Amino acid sequence: MEGVKITSKKAEEAKISIFLSGEPRRGRAPLRIKNSVSSFFQKHRLFNFLVIAITFYFLLFTYKFVFAQAVVPLTVSPARHEILINPGEQQTVNVKFLNQGDSPIAGNIQIADFIVDNTDGIPRILDDPSQSSPKYSAASWITSLVDRIAIASNDQVQLQFTLNAPESAPAGGRYVAIYFEPGGVVPSETGADQEAGSGISTRLVSLLYIRVSGEISEQALASRFFANPFIEFGPINIETDILNRGDYHIRPKGIIALVNPFGSVIAQEKLKEENIFPDTVRTFENELGSKYMFGRYKVSLTAAYGDQGQSLSRSIFVWVIPWRLILITILSLIIIAFIIKSMKKRSGKTEESLKRELELEKQEIDKLKKQINKRAD
Repeated sequence: MEGVKITSKKAEEAKISIFLSGEPRRGRAPLRIKNSVSSFFQKHRLFNFLVIAITFYFLLFTYKFVFAQAVVPLTVSPARHEILINPGEQQTVNVKFLNQGDSPIAGNIQIADFIVDNTDGIPRILDDPSQSSPKYSAASWITSLVDRIAIASNDQVQLQFTLNAPESAPAGGRYVAIYFEPGGVVPSETGADQEAGSGISTRLVSLLYIRVSGEISEQALASRFFANPFIEFGPINIETDILNRGDYHIRPKGIIALVNPFGSVIAQEKLKEENIFPDTVRTFENELGSKYMFGRYKVSLTAAYGDQGQSLSRSIFVWVIPWRLILITILSLIIIAFIIKSMKKRSGKTEESLKRELELEKQEIDKLKKQINKRAD
């Protein structure tokens, strides 16, 4: 090659081999440049790891920051209305939508019935009016002058709705949702109520609990009051299902008490105050007692609901027996008793053997005495 000094034929062959393959031939020393780069990376593994970690953290932080900037914080006020109305009466309902973000947002105003058909009390908006029960529907009673609004950044919009109860409206509860649905998809971190399973956009919902005045039916029962009847250790986990068979939602107030085998109340806990809508079951979970308990315990529910203060009561019994701990204790006592008995038996045998040895020695001494006496004679 031009410009390259070749000292020998073997050196020329080696350099040509390196040029073609990028590596020295077997049996030849590697290039100094490659050795220096390899040794640098081997000696600076910690440095490389720190560079990669810092880069990854920077990218992750940047992603989170950009995502946070995209979130539009929306709130609605009030989130719930309790409305009492007479048949044939008209009322005004005010709802305020607030945009606390830095960007304006536009969307549609919708009115629909909602139901609660789960044990967690989560409302489900009925977009299809045919799914609504005539007994609890009131979306058609509410009218609005606008169906689309735009909310400027860091601003609010207050809307006025008119509620007209028909003359023939029967007494009982009606449940309606007034919601603002942005035109684009808004991240779920907005703080608004999101319809379960919609997968389309966030809905900023204000719920209306409408009660048409008149005589209503208030009826509820504890359809299920359950705890494992036999447990090894506490505390006791209790599940309570309350079914509302009335015409209006209820909010029971009650206490679950734990009574020990001697008849004393050792623990009690309030029932969480939650709305239970008509023809719906609500599940409550409570936990009572300590870890170490023993015996037959009574768990009792006492609650009241409705305008007339009607009562609910149920009770169950739970056995708490730490059987493994008892079994270990019994086995330990048996082993200790066996060891003591064996030691006593062994000590008894030792005493008997000592007595025998003393008796034999005594007999030997007597023989020696007799022999000595004979020689003396």
